[in-house]
Amino acid sequence: MSFFVIAFLIVILDVLTMWGIKGTFPRFASRHKFGLRTAFIIQVTLSLVIVFGGFFLKDHTRDYRLFAIYYYLFGLMLAVYLPKCLFILSLCIDLLASTAYRRKRKIRNLYPREPHHIPAKFGLVLGLLFLLLIFWGIFFGRYAYTVEHVEIGFTNLPEKFNGFRIVQISDVHAGSSAGMTGRFRKAIDIINAQKPDVILFTGDMVNNFAEEAYPLIPIFSKMDAPDGKYATLGNHDYGIYYDWDTPSEQKTNHQNLEHVISSMGFRLLNNDAVTICKDSLNCIAIVGVENWGAAERHPKKGDIEQALKNVQHVPFKILLSHDPSYWTEAIVDKTDIQLTLAGHTHGMQMGIKFGKHHYSPARLHYKFWAGLYHIGNQYLYVNRGLGVIGFPGRIGMSPEITVIDLKREN
Repeated sequence: MSFFVIAFLIVILDVLTMWGIKGTFPRFASRHKFGLRTAFIIQVTLSLVIVFGGFFLKDHTRDYRLFAIYYYLFGLMLAVYLPKCLFILSLCIDLLASTAYRRKRKIRNLYPREPHHIPAKFGLVLGLLFLLLIFWGIFFGRYAYTVEHVEIGFTNLPEKFNGFRIVQISDVHAGSSAGMTGRFRKAIDIINAQKPDVILFTGDMVNNFAEEAYPLIPIFSKMDAPDGKYATLGNHDYGIYYDWDTPSEQKTNHQNLEHVISSMGFRLLNNDAVTICKDSLNCIAIVGVENWGAAERHPKKGDIEQALKNVQHVPFKILLSHDPSYWTEAIVDKTDIQLTLAGHTHGMQMGIKFGKHHYSPARLHYKFWAGLYHIGNQYLYVNRGLGVIGFPGRIGMSPEITVIDLKREN
């Protein structure tokens, strides 16, 4: 979407909002005419500057700290304009209701009376509440780390792995937390408190650049598990969302990121696998594939045949695949992998939870978007992610630390 299209939408939203306030609250609007106009002019100007800044940053800088500032400003802009969209929707409903009201009175030859504009007033209140909710998501929700406990039973789980505990994390997006990486210390303390046997990371350590993750090395290095820490790569880890000057520059950035992930204590599984054994008869395999995404732009580097080459003999396998779409593309009914762990969706960082059920816009875009799924005896778990991207907050879709206990079933 071009800058001019976005600019046009911003202006239209503000014009309609101003018109709606004048029509719904005429006395208030007439008393504060100058203040309202000034406020809307300032909003439009700042919003256009923010949007233009985003287009400029994309092509003229690789300073991830500037991108982090931009994401915050963009989030604050959304905090203003999304409630306006709700208000404008309520204005449309109010317009229909008011027209019907006036027509009804005219047909009955009743004295003309101005409608009460209840839908518009309700929409304004709802918009203001949504505004507060967005601010909460930006400043508090994104750091409200939540532990999700899952227990899965398998008939072919080796006996000595009964009760084996996995902690899964995903989608850190370090660049979105520039200057605030210390916030992840709370997440690391929670992870270590779970006493995991193994820690698995399913991709998107950064937004674009390896240097985003430098401040996280001493923090993530403190994660500890007796059977190791393993990781795979996500679509953002390949730097595909930045216009590099040369392919070699992008390649160097990718190599640096792999070094950073290794410095944190993770073994990176790029179409590779590792075996964890308690003895010669009790082994499981941790398998990792590089990113494979259904979207056209996403890298399609996942090679499950290569990854399984040295562990075909291991009866129980766990796969790390950043994008959950790979599960049905290459795993279900095509391999004997019992458990696949993925991330990528973030649960759209926005949703509503009723009991054990989550509802999110992510449902419209992803078939598998959060939580546990199974087809036959093959399971997929999709982690909601630890960080944020784009919108710098989380509303009803808290950052997740997944604890999976494996159980042996008869």
